[in-house]
Amino acid sequence: MTLGFFLESLHLVEFAFLYILVVLALQVHNRFSKTTNLLAAIFASFYGLIDEIHQLFVDGRSFTINDLIKDWCGVWITYFVVYLKYLRWAKHSHGTTDDSVEGEYALFKQKP
Repeated sequence: MTLGFFLESLHLVEFAFLYILVVLALQVHNRFSKTTNLLAAIFASFYGLIDEIHQLFVDGRSFTINDLIKDWCGVWITYFVVYLKYLRWAKHSHGTTDDSVEGEYALFKQKP
């Protein structure tokens, strides 16, 4: 692994980390939901765009579509992981049963 590859991969990591920090802030203030999760991903993606545009005005830096795609990939991959882990699968992990499990146990509750 070369140093250039490592530095380029940090685009994914830093914007994924930005998104995670926004999600954690939402969770701390009990505002985390499907909607705010999506808004957090949009915010982090928009910040990536603003950061790349900002680089147009800095000597020695440049705006590249590849960097923007890496920024967005870091955000959206992490978004889908958070969505699947905490918003889709977690609804069945808080001591509640879903209907299919109750339906299976209903067979045992029937009296002959």
